[in-house]
Amino acid sequence: MDVDLKYALAITGIIFAVLIGSGLIAIAN
Repeated sequence: MDVDLKYALAITGIIFAVLIGSGLIAIAN
């Protein structure tokens, strides 16, 4: 279970990072 939670947190973290990054790029442009 702990490993699954770590993978879930990592995936959600990456998704948020991509969304925030794309949002900043859109604002910059």
